[in-house]
Amino acid sequence: MLLRLWHKETFLALALPALTTTFGLQLLRVLMPSFLWYLGDSVELSYVLLGLLALAVFGASFLAGAFRRRLGHARALIVATSGVGIARLAEQLSINPASDLLYAVVGTILFMFFFPVYLAQMRAEGGDAIRRFGRGFLLGVALDTTIHGALGTLDLSWQTDWVALVFVALLVAAQWALLRRLRAVGAPEDYASAWRDAPLVAIGPFIFVSLVILQNLARVTTLTGFAPPMAFAFLVVANAIGLAAALLPIIPERSTMFAVVVATGFVAILASRPDPQPGTSDLLYLFGNLLLFPLVTLIFAGLSAKSSVGEFTPSVIANGIGWVIFVVLMFAYYISYEMRLPFPNTWLPPFAVMLVGVGAIIAMRTMPLYPAAESWTSATIAFVLVLVPIGMAIGWRTPAPETGNGFPVRVMTYNIHNGFNTDGRLDLESIARTIEQGKPDVVGLQEIARGWVVDSSVDTLAWLSRRLKMPYIFAPTADRVWGNAILSRYPIKAWGSEPLPPRDLPLKRGVMWARIDAGNGDELLFIATHYHHVEKDTAIRQQQSPEIVRVWNQRPRVVMVGDLNARPESKEIAMLREAGLKDAFAAIGNGDGFTFNSVKPYERIDYIWFSPDLKLSDLMIPKSTASDHLGIAVTVGK
Repeated sequence: MLLRLWHKETFLALALPALTTTFGLQLLRVLMPSFLWYLGDSVELSYVLLGLLALAVFGASFLAGAFRRRLGHARALIVATSGVGIARLAEQLSINPASDLLYAVVGTILFMFFFPVYLAQMRAEGGDAIRRFGRGFLLGVALDTTIHGALGTLDLSWQTDWVALVFVALLVAAQWALLRRLRAVGAPEDYASAWRDAPLVAIGPFIFVSLVILQNLARVTTLTGFAPPMAFAFLVVANAIGLAAALLPIIPERSTMFAVVVATGFVAILASRPDPQPGTSDLLYLFGNLLLFPLVTLIFAGLSAKSSVGEFTPSVIANGIGWVIFVVLMFAYYISYEMRLPFPNTWLPPFAVMLVGVGAIIAMRTMPLYPAAESWTSATIAFVLVLVPIGMAIGWRTPAPETGNGFPVRVMTYNIHNGFNTDGRLDLESIARTIEQGKPDVVGLQEIARGWVVDSSVDTLAWLSRRLKMPYIFAPTADRVWGNAILSRYPIKAWGSEPLPPRDLPLKRGVMWARIDAGNGDELLFIATHYHHVEKDTAIRQQQSPEIVRVWNQRPRVVMVGDLNARPESKEIAMLREAGLKDAFAAIGNGDGFTFNSVKPYERIDYIWFSPDLKLSDLMIPKSTASDHLGIAVTVGK
């Protein structure tokens, strides 16, 4: 039985594609935010130009055939595989966003080349090699998720300490050692019919739906409501079960094809829910990976047939189409928060799932019967990975509220720019230090991302909560994983949130409130919001200010904070003053009070407002480029 659960040679064969896949996924989580935050935000390229550059990068996957012909099969295999690891190590050494982008681009292109080149190697080896390639790929997906979760969703790529560097270096060294064991087989230049290679198109959509939803730990935590260690364990277990299911025998009959259709439809329906609740979300993450992992195995199993074709190998073409679909889906999914599309972005994940299902069905038309795998090594490794979240849970301490002494209370507002500094690099530690400068008891945060791939899939709120030892509440606005939040050292007696008008904005806005127990019988009503951001759309913000006034409702001991995206002289700001709220900076501030942008501040658009019964002191605006906004902190007394 031990031999069935573990086999050394199988492990070594699985490890190379697994590590390469892990590096490739990590590079993608650097590349996506580098496009948006470095090129788009810091360099200020237009979305049109960004889209064209992204298409150029992922369109380079079609050059894999020329790459292999130029170098020869053996060298192409070495360069494509080891090059992904080298790019990943170089990116780890980089602290410059331009270099991050360069290494991520090079590594991603080589990662895309890796699929058809390594497939050619496995085809030439024959036997169960291609199906084993599929299991190694899935194991790499599971390993990447485990590393990502063990780091609290803040990828190694954004950590500059020596421990992270040594860990990445060891993994890259292991990849090189495994590559040295691999003897390049003289694979034919052309080896498969276009129809039989068509299922390879599905790999790009599978990676898309994995990054955006199914392997997105921050999203799992937010949607299921599980504590981070429990959400982590839940996802790792789902992956392990999915890998175990991928080892079952493959019998290409009508009944199996029917099961594929049902499984695809089930996952697509779950993924298409625009507002999944706990319960539905649990099913999505459990059955999504449990069912899609075997479908990917079917796809790889169907790639083993051989025949002769023309100059460019069909696997290169199919691989390229899949990656172009990947970037189109990714771009469309996130650009929908900036501009209206003719369809909701919630349609895209189920569409990707259906492409995976179609790929599996096409693969089944030509694949032979496959018995159950002789070694369950991949599943054994996947289940061993469950020890990581268990170990995390043992040492986990959820931040607990403190008992206050009543007023005064220190409050702060901060738009954290999704965690990215003005250079275009993810830097949550600098965000945390900036908040610490303000020494707040309660913080209103805007632009909180909890799993957006363009923000490196990090859970900014859970990370900051742990780092600052402050419990949080979260109010999503744009979708279920992006919005506003409140961190509070003191107990929150009650809280709620409401949408802000109009509800047809691409990037929806909201307001949240919390009743803070400051101690000694004192209570503070803390309101946090984030107005519409387009400068010329003052009419929209004038619809939003009355909602803030309504939530306030003239109650005493109220503080309202937020990024209002409007200057003090604007009509939407005048509406707040006329309703009776007091502007903290106008009351006690010094200087110009500019909060944007943080490099060369030229306007005041972030505010702290208070009810007339409160007294304020010690207002400060911490200087930092951790975000493109400056925060504001002030002490509130009665």
